Amino acid sequence: MHLFPVLRVCLAASLLIGAAPIVAVRAQANDMFPTKETALQRAKQLKCAGAFAMGKEWMPCKDFATYENAVSKES
Repeated sequence: MHLFPVLRVCLAASLLIGAAPIVAVRAQANDMFPTKETALQRAKQLKCAGAFAMGKEWMPCKDFATYENAVSKES
């Protein structure tokens, strides 16, 4: 696998505890953006507000807990 080390660990852990966390890992990997503006656009799609920095990238919603909740409601 050529995944980032953190995603590789998350994927391995999700395989040990069930399939649902795999969806969360995939969503998180797809929701990291180079600019705050793009993360804010995704936040609107997720029906949450704000964006937060995750290292050098940005994620939608005001914080990670809000993001996880929003993604879990997405169909």
